[in-house]
Amino acid sequence: MSQYETGYLTKLSVIGTVIFLSVGVIASIQSAFEIIFVILSLVMFSIGVTLGMKAFANSVTRSRYEVIMTIDLIKLPQGTPRQLKVILYGSLGAEVIGSILFASLQSSTNFAFGILASLFALGNLNLWAIMNGRFEKRPNRKA
Repeated sequence: MSQYETGYLTKLSVIGTVIFLSVGVIASIQSAFEIIFVILSLVMFSIGVTLGMKAFANSVTRSRYEVIMTIDLIKLPQGTPRQLKVILYGSLGAEVIGSILFASLQSSTNFAFGILASLFALGNLNLWAIMNGRFEKRPNRKA
């Protein structure tokens, strides 16, 4: 699978991160938006879990013919352009750090839901890594 065919995952990751951080800032300023932050965090969590499960299922299917380890779902393949690494790992870092900052700077416990949203960027990262990874062929077994 070409990196161009999975370009939507990087765009999705960036857009989701920008929306998450924007809603978090707005909810920090105006408490009426806290419920939107909670709902957004839960939706992003759900999408991230779905993407992660899809990546895992893809890796299980491919592991019949290739040697794939769990770390291959998180570690981007060798030869991944630096820009893509910055986007995918940056989105994950921004969501984790942003959610911790929102929760620590606000007295409302609603901001604790923000940490769940980081699974969105992780799911994008997982799926991109497995779809673009090239893995060693599994040796033939003789019965």
